[in-house]
Amino acid sequence: MTRHDRSTPAVPGASSSESHRSWHRGTVANEATRPRAGWLVVLTLLVLALLGVLIFVAAWVVGGRALPQINSVQSLLPQGVQSSQQEVEESTDGAAGVPLTSTDLNLIPVDASDATLPGAPESTEIQQIPLESLNALKSLGWSVPHLSGFGLTAEYAETGVVEDIRTVQLRLTDGEHRLDISETRPEESDVELAALESKLEGLVDTSASVRETLTLRTGDECELFISEGAQEWTAAMGSGRVQYVVTSDLPAETAEQISNWVMATDRSRVQVLPIVPTGSERLERGFEELLAWLTD
Repeated sequence: MTRHDRSTPAVPGASSSESHRSWHRGTVANEATRPRAGWLVVLTLLVLALLGVLIFVAAWVVGGRALPQINSVQSLLPQGVQSSQQEVEESTDGAAGVPLTSTDLNLIPVDASDATLPGAPESTEIQQIPLESLNALKSLGWSVPHLSGFGLTAEYAETGVVEDIRTVQLRLTDGEHRLDISETRPEESDVELAALESKLEGLVDTSASVRETLTLRTGDECELFISEGAQEWTAAMGSGRVQYVVTSDLPAETAEQISNWVMATDRSRVQVLPIVPTGSERLERGFEELLAWLTD
């Protein structure tokens, strides 16, 4: 006997229809999800961009507020240092009338033989300029902060004033050789520079040196002294209201090249002299200030 199943007979094509409807619903859901996910990505990017703009603006504003007002080399010197020779003399057990040298003042951490400036008396007060403040000299019209090259880096900078004439000296070194570059300028417009030869007194032993006169590429003349006994040379040059004295133990063959470099930098300094700090300097200072606030 044949037994018939009384359940609902299968409708041909029903299974395929149901699968089609399920696939269609899944497709619609996926299509609805994609725009939603896309908007989330766009919204995230917009928030990040807005945050970046806010940080950029904040750094610009803070950097502008943080920029120091630099109007003289003296304003770059560390505060709280005894700048009066008379005050120091009074504090030395009552011993008065004894001239103090720059070394006695303990103003710069260098050897006594290095604590001198070309043409300056031994009693001249010499102060250290923080290396991080060197760039500020650019806006004051000084060339020494522009001088970097030959694989040398700044070791220290010092300055002193004699009769309203200031000298800034920068020492560059590669760990083996040294290059001292002094730049002298009057602090007032009505002050005249002394003769260039006066800056060599006590610095160069002319009787034991070979002297040459060079004509540099800028058209300026340079007096070059090459020591016969020591491996050292000194070059002196000037133009208008500035004088340079360069002393080094680098090979004498480099003297003319370095002298050309110094005077070419002096010529181009006017072209790169910033009237106001550059945008990158302002932003850099602003980011540093913001970072300091966050880490405090």
